[in-house]
Amino acid sequence: MMDAVCKIQTELEQLRNIRGVENCFLAQRDGYPITSAGLWLSEDEIFGIAAAASAINAVARRLYSTLNYILVEGDQAKFLVVAIPENDAFFLSLTTRTQANLGVILQSLNHCIQRIYPHLLNAGSLLPLRSYSKVKETSIMARFQAQEQPIHAQSPSLRSLSLVLTKPMMVKLRALMTDFTNLMDGAHPTFISLNGGYPIAPENQLEFSTSSLSAFTYALYDTCEKVAWITKRTSINQVTIDIGSQHHFIYNTGTGIFSTTLQKGNCRLGYLRLLIPTYTTRIEETLNEASQTFEKPKIQQPMNRFLNGFFSTFKQQTLTG
Repeated sequence: MMDAVCKIQTELEQLRNIRGVENCFLAQRDGYPITSAGLWLSEDEIFGIAAAASAINAVARRLYSTLNYILVEGDQAKFLVVAIPENDAFFLSLTTRTQANLGVILQSLNHCIQRIYPHLLNAGSLLPLRSYSKVKETSIMARFQAQEQPIHAQSPSLRSLSLVLTKPMMVKLRALMTDFTNLMDGAHPTFISLNGGYPIAPENQLEFSTSSLSAFTYALYDTCEKVAWITKRTSINQVTIDIGSQHHFIYNTGTGIFSTTLQKGNCRLGYLRLLIPTYTTRIEETLNEASQTFEKPKIQQPMNRFLNGFFSTFKQQTLTG
């Protein structure tokens, strides 16, 4: 096993030498890093970023059984999670600068996977998971604490965001998506997912048919966003998923995401990178017109009556007992 790890390490070093690549590693699907190459501050960071990439990989595999790679593009960095063909026990991950040449990186990744694949087949059983003491776990988690204030310093009151969309706004949003699907033949499914996963589908597509996909897609984007912030303190703009014969694009729209799936070969990626933002910008402008109100969660009347009756009965039984 160690001989295979050394050979894989050599291949990763070649990936690291590509201009713009900061680090790369091979990990098990549960987030245990096998070997790595690149700029690392500490051993803890290797385990932290491997666990983060594992979270992205796990959510994506809930969406698709066939997965080639996930590209997360942020303001300050890009993240790649690459699947190993016919072996979902491992995955590769890279962190690059924003100006890195993705074409060169993806081509080099294909060659790298072809060379390390035999070593993974001959590696035998997976390495055992690493265990930590409670003190060590607390220390590691503290390094990835994105919260600026302690939990006890925040207000305990809960608030939910209510986005009020008028009928003309809904018509405009659906018209934008319908126009996009008419322009891009085979763009299906296409939908907007508001914060939390609530779907808005185009006129030619039923919303209930995309409700589950909308929730998982939003969960994937939300996971990528948290990972990018924890590891690089950067926000993300889009996520691209290569799923064999299709590309799944997810774009940020401020108070939600725009999601569309297109067949490969229908259009060049460069053109899509110019076209899709023109629609997401107009969608974001429409969503920004909606009035945003923060409200405390309300208990519905039937539940309120039930709780009042329950506590009244409990009080009487306590007094008589």
